[in-house]
Amino acid sequence: MKTRYLATSLILAFSAPSSFAYEIIDNDVAYLHFYGQVKARALFLDEQPNDYTFGDSKIGVLGRYAITDLISLSAGTEAQINFDADEDRNEEDLYVSQYFVGIYGEGLGSITYGKHNTSSDDLNGVDYSEAFGGSANLNAVGVKGDTIKYVYDTDVFTANATYGFENGDLNREIAELFGRYNLADMVIIAGIGNSTTNTTRSQTDATYFQTTVKFEMGDTNIGATYYYNSTTNKLSRINSVDKNALAIAGQIAFLETLTGYSGYEVVAQSSDNIALDGNFYNAYLGASYLPLEWLKFFAEANHVNPINSANEVNFGIGAVAVW
Repeated sequence: MKTRYLATSLILAFSAPSSFAYEIIDNDVAYLHFYGQVKARALFLDEQPNDYTFGDSKIGVLGRYAITDLISLSAGTEAQINFDADEDRNEEDLYVSQYFVGIYGEGLGSITYGKHNTSSDDLNGVDYSEAFGGSANLNAVGVKGDTIKYVYDTDVFTANATYGFENGDLNREIAELFGRYNLADMVIIAGIGNSTTNTTRSQTDATYFQTTVKFEMGDTNIGATYYYNSTTNKLSRINSVDKNALAIAGQIAFLETLTGYSGYEVVAQSSDNIALDGNFYNAYLGASYLPLEWLKFFAEANHVNPINSANEVNFGIGAVAVW
């Protein structure tokens, strides 16, 4: 059994990026690993109160068990750690953010059911920021409950599809198909999705897609992503909006332990609502230092120009521990 392909499919299905896996069991019959990430950030913001948070921290476990030479059962769960200095946000400090069960077939991929990261979140665009990036990301949903996900992964090609049943506070339904192709140093990612909401207060239909080209050349990575999102507000047509976005980002390792990164993002919005019509600009510049394999410190500066608002200059520092 190709354990590497199975492990990668499980990780893509459950999406545990930027974390080292502690493999408790790894053989042809069973695979079990535990992973985690603790991220502490202090954000010094120009137009908002400073933000001190452990958001984006997580712990999780992934596993599989072979029931035949070709078919395995797979399962996993992840908990989000969200300690924040701002208690007014009414966020849970610890909650189960993802869980799934399913089957994996060698040569066929994995199919799982549960609460997942969406395919568009698994195969996202370029963003090397630790604090201020991601503004150009126009994908509609990050995590969705009651979803069926299919992942097929090899060294060259990945296919990732998600269907989410209509449920939740917004009665949201989603359907996504994304793929990744590796060609030497070049990586191409593309995909399309649709998301709808259906309540008395929210009835929307969003169609979105993205295309990414990245060059991964050892210590140097650079890439660009084009995003598109067209959202129709069925209850208030004036609030319908079309968005086009471009993200350009790169990183380079100056030393084995010191990496610099930067990115520029622009979102062009078109709407009959003047508050939603205009351009949004976001730029970040930062550096990270790894004194240990599992520990990283970072510092980042940000310049942002929101729609119909004044320019802002923000700063962030923090640390990330992964295992």
